[in-house]
Amino acid sequence: MTGADVVVVFTGHKQYFGLTPAEIKQKMGKKQPLIIDGRNVVDPDKFINAGFVYKGIGRGDKNSHPLK
Repeated sequence: MTGADVVVVFTGHKQYFGLTPAEIKQKMGKKQPLIIDGRNVVDPDKFINAGFVYKGIGRGDKNSHPLK
């Protein structure tokens, strides 16, 4: 994840359920990072509140920024 522009989660392994927005954002090093959650394993509200652009399968668009 270090320096990545986007994090994509396409597996439902339990290790991913504990991912925190703060640690991922720090590793990515981006002002407004993007996470694509293909398995709905992360909490969209936590990631959006931490400054992420969140895209999840079947969850609609909850983002309130220009990157929709």
